[in-house]
Amino acid sequence: MNIKKKITIGFGLLVATILLLFSLFIFEGYESYRRSLMRMRLQKRALAAQAYFHNRNEFQQSSYLFLPEQEELIYDADFKLLYSSLTKGGYLPSNELLKEALHEEVYFTYPSGTWEYPKEGVARSFSYRQQKYVAVVMAYDITGRQTSRNLFAILIGGNLLALAVIVAVGFFFSHRAMAPFDQLIAQINTATVNDFSFRLVYKSSSSDEATYLADSFNQLLARLQKLARSHEHFMGYASHEIRTPLTVVKGMLETSLAYDSTLETTRESIEKALYRLEGAIELANSLLQLTEVEGLNSNQLLEDINLVDTVFDTVGYFQEKYPLQKINLQFTDTFTESSSAVKVIGNTILLRTALINIIDNACKYSDFRPVQVEVRYEPKWVVIEVIDDGIGIPSEQLSQVFLPMMRAGNVGTVKGAGLGLTLSEKIVGIHQGYLQIHSIAEKGTTVSIGLPALLLDS
Repeated sequence: MNIKKKITIGFGLLVATILLLFSLFIFEGYESYRRSLMRMRLQKRALAAQAYFHNRNEFQQSSYLFLPEQEELIYDADFKLLYSSLTKGGYLPSNELLKEALHEEVYFTYPSGTWEYPKEGVARSFSYRQQKYVAVVMAYDITGRQTSRNLFAILIGGNLLALAVIVAVGFFFSHRAMAPFDQLIAQINTATVNDFSFRLVYKSSSSDEATYLADSFNQLLARLQKLARSHEHFMGYASHEIRTPLTVVKGMLETSLAYDSTLETTRESIEKALYRLEGAIELANSLLQLTEVEGLNSNQLLEDINLVDTVFDTVGYFQEKYPLQKINLQFTDTFTESSSAVKVIGNTILLRTALINIIDNACKYSDFRPVQVEVRYEPKWVVIEVIDDGIGIPSEQLSQVFLPMMRAGNVGTVKGAGLGLTLSEKIVGIHQGYLQIHSIAEKGTTVSIGLPALLLDS
């Protein structure tokens, strides 16, 4: 069921319910008024029954007080019938009802075979010469019942007519309301799968939901277009970077098989082939790791990270990897003073991977000159800065450093796959942090990692 039908049906049901409740209110209000009016008329006739003892002729001649199908009964305190105007087979109240009427007025109804609705009656007591009597008056409210029936028919017919009008109006307005979305759907149906340049065209004098939807959809398409271009670029570089070392390895092994005649030359060829294979394996591992990280989100990172241990562990890793590399590690006073109360949520292994990639770049691209690592606390953030005096990044390429397989034009022969910063940015992103790079060519680079931190109550 489409939205138009849902709007029409929902709107119709809602208004129909309101009309029905309003009609019930009107009908019940009238019925209450009718019963109250009939009871008052019966009360007056019951009071007139006292004339039976004062003046019988006046009682008999008071026909102007008669109600349709009126019947009267008068009982004494012992419930002995003194007067009756009942026809044969008329209704006689029970002794329990008469006994109750001695103390208070009783309004009652009883079925009548002649009429569609029940007849109504009132029983009340009165005193004459210190004796108590009970007068019972019963009648049928012909006018009131007829009016009630007519009102019921009018309400039913009016509700059906109103419902038909409401459904028609609801259908019309639902089509009007959904027209902008029909325009958008018609445009989407004409788009092709691989055409990321496609954009929705919708102009409205007001900023309605269709405008927001078109804008959001166009923004999504822009991101997809950017992602598709990045993917194409990535696949081109990745296939080239993996194919090249494998081709070289194959050539080395074929050359060794054809020309190496001694164990020493064969060993030398195998060592060169292994070196190339290590580069291909490292690239493949980076690609797999990037794919794995892209499938994560911040809700899956619920570990309480010990930043001090993580940073020390990362620096210790480089002391083993590059024994001659000097890394100056500094924890600022602001961090040291609040470190026990600062809480960072995430994943230690992933964060360590990001730090390793960034520090490794600082070491390689500074020709292994000293690297500065500084950890400080800012309100709601823990910031880790890695500073080097290396070759830097050209300003025109600074905005592209996070693209997969992208390497600056001045890297020369420095080994790398162009995935380190891409992976690091993804990791910091799922930690809901930020990764910023400030660099000047031939002067050095500063990489800042900001991680959201909670300051616990001390």
